[in-house]
Amino acid sequence: MKGVVPSSRELRRERLIGNWGGASEQIGRRWETVGLEALRSRLDGGAVWTEDGRRAEGLVALSGDESMQLALSRSGLPSPDVILILRGRDGRRALQPLDFKWNLEFASYSQIRASALRALLEKGIAPLEEILSSYLGEEPADLPILDGLLSAPRLPVNQWFLTSEQNARQEYPIEPHEVIFEDVDPVAFFSPLPGWELAEMLAQTDRAAARLHYLDGAEHYYRIGAGLQGAVTQLQSSVFVRRPPAVTAESALEWLRARVRPASSAGFIQLAEKLMTGRAQLQARLRAILRSPFRFSDLVEALKARNLHLPEKEEGLPPGERERWGDVLRGVAAEHKELIYRTGLRLVQAGLSDAEALSRLESDTQRFASLARANAERLITVTLQRS
Repeated sequence: MKGVVPSSRELRRERLIGNWGGASEQIGRRWETVGLEALRSRLDGGAVWTEDGRRAEGLVALSGDESMQLALSRSGLPSPDVILILRGRDGRRALQPLDFKWNLEFASYSQIRASALRALLEKGIAPLEEILSSYLGEEPADLPILDGLLSAPRLPVNQWFLTSEQNARQEYPIEPHEVIFEDVDPVAFFSPLPGWELAEMLAQTDRAAARLHYLDGAEHYYRIGAGLQGAVTQLQSSVFVRRPPAVTAESALEWLRARVRPASSAGFIQLAEKLMTGRAQLQARLRAILRSPFRFSDLVEALKARNLHLPEKEEGLPPGERERWGDVLRGVAAEHKELIYRTGLRLVQAGLSDAEALSRLESDTQRFASLARANAERLITVTLQRS
């Protein structure tokens, strides 16, 4: 029903289901695109932006630029999605950060405070300095910076969050005037995303197609559509298949209908949760086996046998040595991982279940440890010969 805010437990469950198919990531990226378009439209209208009469004359988008994002992530500092350029009545310009957030629950105002952007500019990140200087025609560090804004869709859950105890408990609670709410066309927003076709089929199965015309209803069906399609894709493949072939929405629905009577999204979800819980347990066992049996302490002992001595802790190595011997450890780990996947897949293809194949691998850990040590000795020899 329009305007009804689900419980936190329901929302968490829905998001967990959706993430079987990468729904949150898809929605976040889509909102960066759609939110940016909406923001540009606002700026084109020339509206007064701040109480003291500043107008937004332009923006510099940081999201969507891979090289920029890499440089920003390496800085270790929080960064906004957009830097707005404002001009006051006196003609002076100022900067203001802005971040796109589909769910305000996951927004952090500390990320867009003026001090955060100031710290980012003082860090001297070359791509950021270049793009801002080029746009402004002056040094960005010389301009005043205002506390930032959030751009979010006009969802009932977002409007509820602003007055929630959860928001009030934050170090910097988000105030209503710090959020730009945008009206979003539900079908136009979700229809380009993978999983929407199954979302429509699920809504029709539930005889709830009308919900797709409301943003919260469309989000609900998109998340479970993407999630169930992702779940069926995984459940039809062994855990030893790293990139399961994608299934179509039609085949996913057919697979679910064959196992759930009467057909309903709630019934499909209940089945998928049970099966994915079992798969998660298998994946946890696999991750344990994939961990390299040759650790830094083993490397120390192997080098000691060659009259080479390393500190007991990897942190005690100089940077160059850490990289050098880290390459050896990474090489051993990569080869071990490939061996486990190849062996497990071979066992499954021979007729064993995933659980049986994992048990076989778990019983053979000593052999894998010996192979890893032998591979390490070979890589150590190669590394020393290069010295």
